[in-house]
Amino acid sequence: QSAAEADMAVIRTKRAATAQGVSSSTQQKTKYRKRSRAAPPGKCHSCGIRETPEWRRGPDGARTLCNACGLHYAKLLRKRDKAAAAGGGTEQSPPPPPLDIEMLRASAR
Repeated sequence: QSAAEADMAVIRTKRAATAQGVSSSTQQKTKYRKRSRAAPPGKCHSCGIRETPEWRRGPDGARTLCNACGLHYAKLLRKRDKAAAAGGGTEQSPPPPPLDIEMLRASAR
């Protein structure tokens, strides 16, 4: 029996053991974790829509805003941070007000 045949025999036995649910002690863990596919939230916290191509992060946490509201919220955050950086020279300015759902709803109108 050649070395290639011996290697193939080892591979076949490992495949058979794995197929039966028995994992060998030398088997490595997968390199990447699979992202969980949690159930989509009921509705957007800002506009109330129930279907969207993508759920986005909002002031209430991950997957709380629809695609449109999430993009609008991100734009407001960038705008607020840019204004805070431009006005925050040597003088101590008060921190910018937090963006909450009510402010997001008002700015979307």
